[in-house]
Amino acid sequence: MSFVGILQFVVYILILIWLLKKKYGEKYSWKSLLRFWACGAVSLLIGISLPLQKDMFYGLKNPLLIGFVTAFLMAGLLEEVLKYLMFRLAIFKNKEVVTWMDAIIAAVFVGAGFGMTEALNYVLGGAVNILRAFVPMHLFFQFVMGYFYGKARVTKQKKYDVYALVVPILLHTVFDMFILGILSVVSPEDLGGKTVEQLQNMPYGNYILVMGVALVVIVAVSFVALIVTAVKISKWKKRGEKQELLAEPVAKTEEAV
Repeated sequence: MSFVGILQFVVYILILIWLLKKKYGEKYSWKSLLRFWACGAVSLLIGISLPLQKDMFYGLKNPLLIGFVTAFLMAGLLEEVLKYLMFRLAIFKNKEVVTWMDAIIAAVFVGAGFGMTEALNYVLGGAVNILRAFVPMHLFFQFVMGYFYGKARVTKQKKYDVYALVVPILLHTVFDMFILGILSVVSPEDLGGKTVEQLQNMPYGNYILVMGVALVVIVAVSFVALIVTAVKISKWKKRGEKQELLAEPVAKTEEAV
């Protein structure tokens, strides 16, 4: 296994250890943690077992459209729905998930199971990416999912249940669409050492430049979002907030006249 591959796992483990220290009350049992992580891993295995190919939309011609459609259907929608379902399965009747922070930690462990299994799959396939080590977005997407799920339980507002799925789908789509758009028209090897003028002279050169700039901005914003998330979690811990989860919110019904 390459150094970059090992680094990805080290970063995941360090983040999970740090996050567990933010848990209120009793520590999670190893059984629960393994269940959360395994549910995430299973969601990835289900996803890659489906007979789907990321080049199935290349016939759309426009790289931006290809990137958006591929990112939305193959990454945002597919992966986040699978993770959401497995997250709900992971915490089902789990008596250790009692506070808002508990829900967030459980969701992030599901994301870690997905992300670490995905990283292993890429490493074994000979594909490594240093960006995945320092911008572990599956953890961030799952933080958002756990945050809104917990908020739905604390506030008893069902709209946050919708946000728990929809917001990660949108974030995942935006994060992936530009890199997938670029890869739909050029391989990473062909981009190496190219000047701006050379890129412009390539097929879809202007698209590549625009998507490249957008990708840099998205990665920078994502990195900042990870830092802001860490700060928010730390502030919660310092304030000692222990919002307990309430029962599942139910739709309001009009009183009979």
